[in-house]
Amino acid sequence: MWNRGDLFRADQPTFGSAGIGVKYLIAECALLAMNSAVPPLEMEIQLSVVEDLGIKLYGYLPPVISEIVANAWDADAKKVSVALPDETSSSDFKIVIRDDGHGMSYEEIGKKYLLVGRKRRDEVGGEKTPGGRRPMGRKGIGKLSTFGVANTVEIETVCGGERSSFRMELEELRKCAKNTGKYQPEVTAVRKKTKLKDGTTVTLSNLKRKTPVNIQSVVRSIAKNFSAIGDGFEVSVNGKAITHVDKLTKEDMEYTWPVNDLIRAGKPGWRVTGWIGATQEPLNEEDRGIAILARKKLIQRPTFFDIKSGEKYSYSYLTGEITAEFFDMEEDLVSTNRRSLIWETDEGEALKAWGNKKLRSIAEELTEKKKSRNEKELMKDADLRAWMDSLESPEKPVAKKLVKIITADNRLDNPQRLELMTFVRNSIDHLVFMGMVADLDESPKSVDLLSMFKQWNVIENREIARIVRGRLRAIEQLEKYIKDNAKEVPTMHDYFKKWPWILDPTWAHWHDEAYYSKLLREEFPDKKLDEPNRRIDFISIGVGDTLHVIELKRPRYAAKVRDFNQITEYVAFVAENLGNTPNRRYRTVSGYLIVGKVGSERSIQYHMKQAESTRIYVKTYSDLVTVAKRLHAEFERRV
Repeated sequence: MWNRGDLFRADQPTFGSAGIGVKYLIAECALLAMNSAVPPLEMEIQLSVVEDLGIKLYGYLPPVISEIVANAWDADAKKVSVALPDETSSSDFKIVIRDDGHGMSYEEIGKKYLLVGRKRRDEVGGEKTPGGRRPMGRKGIGKLSTFGVANTVEIETVCGGERSSFRMELEELRKCAKNTGKYQPEVTAVRKKTKLKDGTTVTLSNLKRKTPVNIQSVVRSIAKNFSAIGDGFEVSVNGKAITHVDKLTKEDMEYTWPVNDLIRAGKPGWRVTGWIGATQEPLNEEDRGIAILARKKLIQRPTFFDIKSGEKYSYSYLTGEITAEFFDMEEDLVSTNRRSLIWETDEGEALKAWGNKKLRSIAEELTEKKKSRNEKELMKDADLRAWMDSLESPEKPVAKKLVKIITADNRLDNPQRLELMTFVRNSIDHLVFMGMVADLDESPKSVDLLSMFKQWNVIENREIARIVRGRLRAIEQLEKYIKDNAKEVPTMHDYFKKWPWILDPTWAHWHDEAYYSKLLREEFPDKKLDEPNRRIDFISIGVGDTLHVIELKRPRYAAKVRDFNQITEYVAFVAENLGNTPNRRYRTVSGYLIVGKVGSERSIQYHMKQAESTRIYVKTYSDLVTVAKRLHAEFERRV
C-alpha cells in the first residue's frame, strides 16, 4: 500500500492535490520491481558453531575489535576508526568500527561475507588482496566473534557507488541455527545509490557488558595485535590514532637482541625474525614474554616457551616480538581464535625448543649485564667506595664477594643495596660472619642475602631493634603533634612523608611522588577553594602499582561532607594523569583523608561508606596511633 508521506519529495514536480511527484513515483515503482527480484541474504549455520566459535571463543572486547580490524586490512583499508563508549555502559551505547576499504557488493555479502568457513586463501588470487596485501583472515569465522560482546550487529558497506546494509540479531540467529540451519538477516538497504566513498561500517549494539570500557586496554591490545599499524594502515580509537607509543617497542628497552634464526636445520622456511628486549624495570605480567606474529597479526600471545617466568628473576624484564610466517602458510597451525599456536606439531615443537634455549641464554646474559650495571651504580657512593679502598685482607675479598652477590639480585634497588652493604660494614669484623661468607656460593640462585642475614641474627638483632626503636619514637612524636594540634604545613606534611607506614604498615617500600603533589597544587590552588578548605596539603605516595593521594587536616579538625567531595575530585584528577610520571607507571589510585574526628551524623557516615567503595579512606589520627601501637607492642616488649 502506498504511503503518500513516504513518497513526497519537495524537489519533485507535483501532480494534483496529493502532491505526489510523478517522476519520483515512476522511479520508486521501478526500484521496488527491481528489489522484488533480489535474492535474500542467507547464512547457513549450526547452533554449535555460533556458540563455540563465536560467543564462547570471543568473550571480551579487544579480540573482537581485532577481528574486525583484520577484515579491514584484508579489504585494503588505509584507515580504520573505532568509536567506543567512554563512560559507564548502558543499553543505548554502541561500538562503531569504520574502514575505507573496497567494501562489498550486495552479491559479495551473500557469497563471501555470510559464508561461514570460507577459505579465501584457497580461492583464485586469494593469496593477495587487490591492493597486494597478504590477507590475515583464513577460516571465515571472524564475523561470529561480534556475538561474543553484542546481541545486535549491523553491517553497512559501500562499493562502487552502491550502498547495502543488513542487521543480525543473536537470538534470531540462534533460533534459526537450531531449527533450520539457515538464517536470513534483516536487509535494510539494497544497492542504494550513494556518493559515499567505498568502505564498511560495523555497528555493535545491545551490548552484553554493563561495565565501562577500558579504552586504554583496548588501545594497547590492538597495538599489540598488529605490527601493520603505521605501515600505510592507520587505526584510531575515539579519534586518536594508535602509534608505537601504545605498546612496548625496541626503543623502550634497556638491552635488545635481534632475532633472525633458522629454528631447524634442513627447513629453510622455518625462520623467525624480530627482536627480544629487556627493560630497566620489571614488567607487568601482561607485558612479559615474546609475542609471535604472522602476516603482521598476532598468532600467539606473549609466551616464555614453557619456561616458568618465575624460574629466574631476570625473566620478569624480558619481552619481544618475532615473526614466524611459516606458521600461517599452507597448513593452519594457529588456534581458531587466532591468539595461540598449536604447539603439538613439528613446527610447534621446533619453535618451542628454539625459544626455550634462546630465552635461557638471553636471561643469563641479562643477569651479567645488570649485575655489572648495578655494581657500577653501587660504587658511585663515595662513602662505600672509600670504605672498600680502606680494607685489607682478609676483609677486602669478603666485601667484594658480597658486593657481587648483592648486585646480582635485581629485586633490590640501589638504596636497598647500600643498606645491605651497611649491614656488611657493621658485621665484617665478626669472625662468625666472615666464616659464613667464606662458605657462600657467589651464584645469586643459591642465596637470598636478606634471609641469610636474618638467619645469622645480624639484621634481626641489630637492625630490626634499631628500626623498631625508631618507629616507637615516631609514634610518640605523632601523639605529641596530636596533643598540640600541629599545623598541616610543614609539620604533619613532613611527618607523613617520612613515616607513611603509619597509614598502612604494609608499606615497606614507598616513593614520595612530588610530581603528582605538584600537579594537584597547580590544579587546586588555595585561592580556588572555599575558605574552610584552604591551607590543605597533599602528599602523593607510590606503593607498588598504586598511587595514594593523601590529604591532611589538622589533628582537631572534624570531617565535613565537602571534604569527601574534595578528596574524590583530587583522586579523579590524579587518575586522569596516571602514566605521566617520568620514573614509574601506576595503574590505580586510592585516596586518604586524615582528620581529627569523624562525626556520627547520618550524612557523614553515608559519605564515608560511599568513599570506601571507591578506595577512598578516612582515618583519624587517634586511630592511626592505636593501630600502630598494637602492631608494635610485641616488638616493644622485646626491645
